[in-house]
Amino acid sequence: MAISSLSSKKQITLPARLVRRWNLEQGDGLMFFEDGDSVRVLPIKRKSLLDMRGSVKLKQPIESVDEVRQIAREEHASRHDRETG
Repeated sequence: MAISSLSSKKQITLPARLVRRWNLEQGDGLMFFEDGDSVRVLPIKRKSLLDMRGSVKLKQPIESVDEVRQIAREEHASRHDRETG
């Protein structure tokens, strides 16, 4: 168990043991899940766009930025149609 105190600015310092365990670095985040009187804390590792390059496999090669915009518009419209029935 690790204990931390609330500062006058309503901030907490994450115990070093958790920072090391989760391999946290400046810019990483923490997500808080409320469950009654309890809170679960999960780490959120920030990744740059460069780190994520190649993580999504394309169905076909993209030729231009305009094509990316068109695909995004179609995806957005498709999701909207599914949500509104």
